[in-house]
Formats: sequence, C-alpha cells, structure tokens
Amino acid sequence: MKYLYLLPLLVTSIATAASHPHSHSSSEKESWGVGIGMRSANIIFDTSDNVVHDVMPLLFYQGESFYLDGASGGYRFYHGDSVSVGALGRIRFFDIPKRYQNDVQGTQFDLGGNITWHYSPQLDISAELLSDKDGRVYSNLTSEYTIDQPSWRISPYVTVTGKSSRFNNTYYALNTEDIGYGFSYSAGVKGRYQLYENLYAVGQTNATLLDNKTYQSDIVDSRAQWETYLGLALFNTPGQRTHSQLPTNSYLRIASGVATTSGVSDLLMLNNKTDPYRNTMTSVFYGHPVADTVFGWPLDFYVTPGFIQHHKSDVQGSFGEYVVAIKAYYTFNWPTTWRFGFAEGISYSTQISHIESARLSEKDYTPSKLMNYLDFSFDVNIGDVFNNQSLSNMWLGYSLHHRSGIFTQASAFGRIKGGSDYNNLYLQWDF
Repeated sequence: MKYLYLLPLLVTSIATAASHPHSHSSSEKESWGVGIGMRSANIIFDTSDNVVHDVMPLLFYQGESFYLDGASGGYRFYHGDSVSVGALGRIRFFDIPKRYQNDVQGTQFDLGGNITWHYSPQLDISAELLSDKDGRVYSNLTSEYTIDQPSWRISPYVTVTGKSSRFNNTYYALNTEDIGYGFSYSAGVKGRYQLYENLYAVGQTNATLLDNKTYQSDIVDSRAQWETYLGLALFNTPGQRTHSQLPTNSYLRIASGVATTSGVSDLLMLNNKTDPYRNTMTSVFYGHPVADTVFGWPLDFYVTPGFIQHHKSDVQGSFGEYVVAIKAYYTFNWPTTWRFGFAEGISYSTQISHIESARLSEKDYTPSKLMNYLDFSFDVNIGDVFNNQSLSNMWLGYSLHHRSGIFTQASAFGRIKGGSDYNNLYLQWDF
C-alpha cells in the first residue's frame, strides 16, 4: 500500500484544525514542546554489536484535533468524550548495527489509522493499524494510564503488536526465511519532569518480548528487546504568565528560493555560492501561535506546517516536500521592527533534490527522504518601513531552508552527514 496520499493530510491538518479564529483562553489549553533526545536499544540479531544509539528531535503539540507526541503525530477526525478516531504517523526504529543503517534504511515513518476509547480521564485503550511505505502491515493494541501533576507526568503502558507475514519476514527474518505472522508484547513507562520553569527532562523505557516463532528465526539471537530514551525539552508551563498578550494572529508565509552549494556555517558568514544549475523552490507555510515566552524571554512560538514545491530543471523533475516544525521569533526595534526566527522540525521529500543527491554521493551516502529540518530567518515589518499602519501585518524577509541528517546520529534520517540548503526571500502575512 503506497501511502503518499496521506502525507498532505497529516502535514496540513494543523492549518485545517486551527484556521478558525481562536481566543487567548483557548490557546492556553494547548500544550506544546520541542526538544532532543538520545535513544538506545539492544540489537536482537546475531551480530557483534549489542547496542545502537539514535539522536532524535522531539516535537510535542496537543490541539483539539492535531497532535504531535515526540516521534509521532496524528489528526483526530472525530473526538468525543468516550472515543476518538483518526489518522496517525510514527517513526518506527529498525535496530541493526550502525554501519549498515544507511544502506538498509529500515527505520521508517509509518502511516495508518487508530481508534481510542477513553475509559476515564486517566485511562485510554487504543487500536492502531499501520503500514510501512511498501504495504507491510502491523497493528497495535495499547492500554495507557496517565498520572498528570503540575511539575511531572508519568504514563505506564502495555502493548500487543500483531505483525503480518510480510512485515515479520522483512524486519525479523530479514527475508532469509519464511517465519510467517507473529506477535510481540511490550510494557513500558514514559514521562517528563520539570527541571526549571520551561525546561523538562523527558524519557521513556520499555521491554518487548517476541513470540516463539519469531524468536526461533535463524538470525534472531535475543527474545527480549530493551529500549530507552532520555532528553531535554522546552514545554509551556501550566498557569505560566505570558510576557504580553499571546498573539492571536496566525500567519501565512510564501517564499521563493534557489539552492546553494554553501553550508549553514558559510551562509551565516555571508559566504554564498549559488547552485550552478539554479534549482529553485516555492514554499507555503502556515503558523499557529502557541506561546509568547520561555524563561520569561519575549519569544513568540508557532507550530508551523509547510508545503514546498521543487521546480523542474535541467537536472531534476518537479516534486513536493512536506514539513512540520515549531518556530520561535525574537522581535526587536532598531529603529523599525525586526525579527530573528529559528525553526526545528522534520521534512519528508517525495524525491531527492539534485543538490542533495550530489552532495551525499560525494560522501558515498544513500539519500533519505525523511530528514531533520531547520529554518533560519530574518525579516522586517513592512508597515514600519513605509510608515503605513495598514501594512503592519506584513513582513519581508530572508530564510534558509535546511535539510540534514544530524551528523550521522539518527537512523531515522539515514545515518547521513550533510543535506541541502536553499536561500529564500519571503512575504509573511499575519491574520
């Protein structure tokens, strides 16, 4: 089952859910966070390596319909007091020795649907049906109990996973034998703890047991797999006073850009070398406001999904790219109103751009469609420049669109060092 048709739904669902006007009080109910974590897992296969590690960006957001939860996210088509139904996507890790992960790229972003029964404010039971990009299907049945306090949250859970024959043969027998369908049984706990104001420690640990048939595969060496992650994240703090009134304006940003062969450090030093093939892109980003302060600093935070159209050139065809990120702005006056911006997120490209393919082939890497996303921006208020109050909701600026693999530290991004960069000029409207 090819699932690319679901990607626009998952990426643009924030805009759909938040496109109606929202009040300050409704925004206070939304929970958001951004962080980074280190994941470790033992390798169940018969290899000389016992453990593999990953670094992952973590995005959190809880709206009425759209949500992000670390390395997963989804959209609720129906959300009632007793049941919810929706679509979801999740990064599923495939734990093999690090040296093979770029070639195999078994860690994938799976898509599917779920239904959740809310038995109490603390207890949820959910059923999920997911597929990898090649239609290998599996399902999860999970019971999770959440204890939520002002400074900490903890959620123990148990999961039963049913795996189709194609899924089990690929990810547990590595297509060396036919072990058929199988089951696994997991138990774990996840949570977060407030360290200081908006800074939290986040973590998770779980153990998974394989069924007899899967464990008896010739290449499986361990029945049990342990997985842990520990990280740091910024969250909005319940009851926290805002520096000013939370911005009620969403924004729409339209940009046009051209690829560059320069890296981020060179571009920050104003050393730019434009792509000789002049590959170009056009992007549209929507921004939904979630906070205006962290640690008391005047920073405006937005959840921002985006779509990027890469245009046809002499060396590549046209294709799309989808982004979900959390962006922060710092505003200052000198003598007009200026802003610096920075975003962290995840990018999925339906094809690999020429500039990215060329860079990675030089390093003998296999490209990855799923990559870490960064955005650096600098803009000025047009209303201030022209002394026209009617234009005060418009901004003109520069942004750097960056995709990379976090210096080979993330199997989800193909264990890649490097990526691609595009210089952009944009107009942004607050509305």
